[in-house]
Amino acid sequence: VYFTRSLKEDLKRRDFTVNAMAYHPEKGLIDCFGGKIDLKNKVIRCVGEPEKRFTEDALRIMRAIRFSSVYGFRISEETNQAILRNAKLLNLISAERINSELCRLLQGREVRRVLLDYPEVITTIIPELAPCVGFDQNNRYHQYTIYDHIAHAVGNYVGHDIVVKVALLLHDIGNPAKYTEDERGGHFYGHGVVSRDLAETVLTRLRFDTKTKNQVLELVLDHDTVI
Repeated sequence: VYFTRSLKEDLKRRDFTVNAMAYHPEKGLIDCFGGKIDLKNKVIRCVGEPEKRFTEDALRIMRAIRFSSVYGFRISEETNQAILRNAKLLNLISAERINSELCRLLQGREVRRVLLDYPEVITTIIPELAPCVGFDQNNRYHQYTIYDHIAHAVGNYVGHDIVVKVALLLHDIGNPAKYTEDERGGHFYGHGVVSRDLAETVLTRLRFDTKTKNQVLELVLDHDTVI
């Protein structure tokens, strides 16, 4: 980090073009990197080289997909490819920062699309979800793979309770470990307990507070209870 008296040099170090604009009371809007056009077209695009922006701070990967989820913006192709190439850099970011971005992402109106588009990112911060990606449930009650089912479940909840959102993200995380098959197809007997245990590992690692963690774990354990 270094200080500069050049406004353009300062803006060059911002994450995305829509965040790299400034205003001068006499000169008006100062937009060196096309942020106004990207804002109008609802595009998330890194300032300069995406690879460099993400290596400077990998949390920008989460910020990009969070903006896409919350505001419905699409991510430019160059930025998108850099996200996929550099997702593993998120392992260098503190759990608290990941937690904050993840929770905001889950509240977004486009969360279903973002979860489906970026399993590489989601399974980097929650590797326990990796076995769910592409896992065919082979069950007449489920038309999606386990991961896709999770993404649709999160997206279909229109409320704003983060406990419910996180519980939906983790509710079937134990399914691959409990998969069995017979003449009627695939089954996941007892998956609630395994999902709860895996969810506890995830929530502890991501530093969720005790109250939120306990509420999520209760929902995950009992999510398929028939009353």
